[in-house]
Amino acid sequence: MQIERLRTFLDAPDEADAWFSPLGVADPRTGHANLLRLASAGLPLDLLGNICDQFAAVAPMLPDADMALNNLERFLLSARNLLSTAALFERDEDALPELLKLFSCSQSLADLLCTDPESYDLLRMTGGEPVAREVLTEELLGELQPVSGEAEVMSALRRFKRRETLRIAYGDIIAGHDVGTVARQISYVADAVVEAALDFARRKFAAKQVSRNGGAKSPPNIAVLALGKLGGLELNYSSDIDLVFLLDEKHAGADASEAAVRIATDLIRLLSDSTDQGFAYRVDMRLRPYGRQGPLCPTVEQALAYYDRQGRTWERQAYIKARTIAGDVAAGERFLDELESWVYPRYLSLADISGIRALRRRIEQKSLTDGLASNVKTGHGGIRDIEFVIQFLQLLAAGNDPSLRTGNTLEAIERLEQAGCLTHRERMILHENYAFLRRVEHRLQIMYDQQVHSLPATTSATARLARRLGYPGATLAAAYAAFEREFAERTELNRRILNHLLHDAFAGDPADEPEVDLVNDPNPDEEEIARVLGRYPFRDVNAAYDNLMSLAHEPIPFLSTRRCRLFLASIAPRLLAAIAETPDPDATLVTLSRVSDSLGGKAALWELFSNNHPSLNLYVTLCAACPYLVSILTSSPGMIDELMDSLLVEHLPDLPRLERSLTELAHGAEDLDPILHSFKNAQHLRVGVRDIVGKDDIQATHAALSDIAEACLKQIAAAELEKLLDKHGQPTIGPLAEEIDEQRQAAPWLPSSADAGRPCDLIVLALGKLGGREPNYHSDLDLVFLYEAEGNTAPRNRGRNNPTSNNHFFSQWAQRIMKTANYFGPQGRLYEVDPRLRPTGKSGAIALPLESFVEYFRSGGGQLWERQALLKARIILGGEPARSRAEAALAAAIDCTPWQPGNAEAIWNMRLKLQENASTQNLKRGPGGTVDAEFLVQMLQLKHGRELPEVRVTGTLDGLERLAAAGCLSVEHAERLAADYRLMRSVEARIRLMNSAGRHEFPDDPREADKLAYLMGVASGQALTDNVARAKWLTRELVEQLFFTAMKD
Repeated sequence: MQIERLRTFLDAPDEADAWFSPLGVADPRTGHANLLRLASAGLPLDLLGNICDQFAAVAPMLPDADMALNNLERFLLSARNLLSTAALFERDEDALPELLKLFSCSQSLADLLCTDPESYDLLRMTGGEPVAREVLTEELLGELQPVSGEAEVMSALRRFKRRETLRIAYGDIIAGHDVGTVARQISYVADAVVEAALDFARRKFAAKQVSRNGGAKSPPNIAVLALGKLGGLELNYSSDIDLVFLLDEKHAGADASEAAVRIATDLIRLLSDSTDQGFAYRVDMRLRPYGRQGPLCPTVEQALAYYDRQGRTWERQAYIKARTIAGDVAAGERFLDELESWVYPRYLSLADISGIRALRRRIEQKSLTDGLASNVKTGHGGIRDIEFVIQFLQLLAAGNDPSLRTGNTLEAIERLEQAGCLTHRERMILHENYAFLRRVEHRLQIMYDQQVHSLPATTSATARLARRLGYPGATLAAAYAAFEREFAERTELNRRILNHLLHDAFAGDPADEPEVDLVNDPNPDEEEIARVLGRYPFRDVNAAYDNLMSLAHEPIPFLSTRRCRLFLASIAPRLLAAIAETPDPDATLVTLSRVSDSLGGKAALWELFSNNHPSLNLYVTLCAACPYLVSILTSSPGMIDELMDSLLVEHLPDLPRLERSLTELAHGAEDLDPILHSFKNAQHLRVGVRDIVGKDDIQATHAALSDIAEACLKQIAAAELEKLLDKHGQPTIGPLAEEIDEQRQAAPWLPSSADAGRPCDLIVLALGKLGGREPNYHSDLDLVFLYEAEGNTAPRNRGRNNPTSNNHFFSQWAQRIMKTANYFGPQGRLYEVDPRLRPTGKSGAIALPLESFVEYFRSGGGQLWERQALLKARIILGGEPARSRAEAALAAAIDCTPWQPGNAEAIWNMRLKLQENASTQNLKRGPGGTVDAEFLVQMLQLKHGRELPEVRVTGTLDGLERLAAAGCLSVEHAERLAADYRLMRSVEARIRLMNSAGRHEFPDDPREADKLAYLMGVASGQALTDNVARAKWLTRELVEQLFFTAMKD
């Protein structure tokens, strides 16, 4: 600011608003007074102008510009040499901005600097760099060595703490040191102060002994242990310190104990008595043995005996953070070494588990009662929540893993991930969020050097806090909004994770859930095993226990058995209850153990099941009665994700989505076979799971299985076509007769004269179950290969191809499609493709032109059963106009012979012939089996389809509906047949999932029938047997009646 303008400004307070307001100064008049007092104190206007310019540059981003300016005035007016201090700001362009930032972030730091302005130079020289613990201790001990007066010592201790706090805060606020470094440095300062205070208390005691007794008597050296935040090297700017004093039993005489108490009492007073400089630290002694009622300085042996006999779980939690910080270090370390096995028992007894449960309830209750959202420490998802849960996990796991024995929360979080007790995501979130909350806490406390944990009550104060934390934004309001949003998101995420870890460790009350205790008990006796597992219908309780325990063990070395056992315990009651509902609980548990071993990462499974109850029930169902789906899971462990997706998605993917997905997977692949198998397995798993849990009915299940097969066939066809095109060129429609267009009027499947030379297309017909979009999990695929017309291949892309006839090209293409689908490789056969339903059967050409296809039927070669088979024909491959011409060819082939009076009888006789070699248990070809309804629908479609083409749909259930709508079948009969058909097809599908040897055979073995009933959701195997027998009897009676009626027409 130019001197003349500054002089005008100082003389005109009314102009203050115009200059100060854009800088974020809330009280321009006070700001003007600050500058005026500096000028009046003799500060040259050129230096004051420089101060104004620098202030204007940084003020908009300061948390509190008014506070900064007011403290700057105090600082300069307190300086020994106002001129030289102001000149420093002119020489060093960083000096004033950094000072203003400190003044704006902390009133307590501003007060310290204003008390001793010259310390700012030293502070900037050190840069706030961390100092080793030993250096701090030696420096303070050296300062106090010549001091003998208690008041002087107390003053020195407080000066040292203030000086070092200033250094640490400078490193925190200006240098940006991380939270861990800041907290460790604050703790090192406390260590040094305690050590120095203890040293003086011992010297004072020794001096009194000399004056009283006339001889030197060495005072007892007590060990000082720090617990809580100081023990964990994570002290706040304004924390209490939790101490425990111990006396080595070698000095345990009456005099020594009394002397130790005096020294300890003096130490506490030196730290906590309030002087004109305040106190050094508030000392909390409640964590010593017996609490407030206990001796102030017990011996090591007394303390060990207390914890051995009376120690509580919450005291174990406290001692996780124990650290010897002063005095008799050897005695302190010996005590902690001997206590370690108590703090971290190798195995948790039932009493330990009860204590941990009580600790969990205490954590939750504290959070409920104290957990104000604005409290950084005790609020939901706050600092204490994280610390308690981390200590909770340490108590559970550190007995077997000494690496987890650390008192520092951030270190513990890292180590818990390394030990497998936290996932990488959990570790990352908890580490980041804990550091975030501690940083907020530091900013709250350094403001006024007070033990504050709550966010400010006003929006404006919270906005300034956000600025102190470095939140950007053009305005304080923007910084406030960003901080509030992040604070809420982080604490909510903390709470979700911590709830998950707490509840999944021990979810229920021990009295109600002995299964939890059994899983956690490392060595239960046989009576306990029998008592707990005897409540379930296991034939061999000891074998069941062994299999249950195998679920608690991770066989893969780098996975955590501790985490595995933790989450298994949380689901054990529900898991065993679900297993008990299966037809053979012993076999289910054996299979579950085997499958879980093959999947690996059991802890992740149990954790998943603890959050998602339906997934646990589904997993048990699969292991109890679905070996087909289990084989998919065990052959490809990654399929567990597909299993979960099947429960979450609303609908199965349609055919276009399946095709896109498979095309992406196969892009650039040299070997298509493993990709096709993996795709089919993943999709079958999805379909099977949704089938079992009732998300899709049998018609939707069949349609999905059809789409999967169709997508695979199209991918195979596309891959093989490219190879043949490279080899032979593009097949084209050959020269055509001049009268071809006239012929097309009666034969629309023929090409037109304009088609000559155009690329020729393959048409693939799906017949049978695939044609009707109703295949089962292991159905064969009946295919017929056609092409538009004869011709030859033409060179492709001007390449050198080996030309051939269309018949040879499309026959090769068809053979390659079948060979790829039928190939039996390491993963088995993809599909069994059957081309025997083509015209002329096995001896006929594998691929026919449309003209030859129609001619075969028109010439009388096509039998009634072949025309009946074509009713299921559906085009699954072929573009336009080939598809439309193939539709016309199909209609011509089916209707080439009018309906004859004897056709109904002939079709019924074919039906009876199919059942000749079938057992009465056969759901497909046996009496009343699914073929009954299928033949009835096809008979009626042949009879009425020429006049009522709408009845000709390829699916059996759709056919029943269309025939009823057209009046060819009563609605009552159609619904009766559809219901029984659905039942039998559903039973058949479950039989396929059971991998039974007889794909269509209803099981004779009652145990297998019970498994089938379990999958069907029916009470018993006998009940299901009766339901199926009734459906078959009713179907046969009705179908027979309807056929006999048709025979009379």
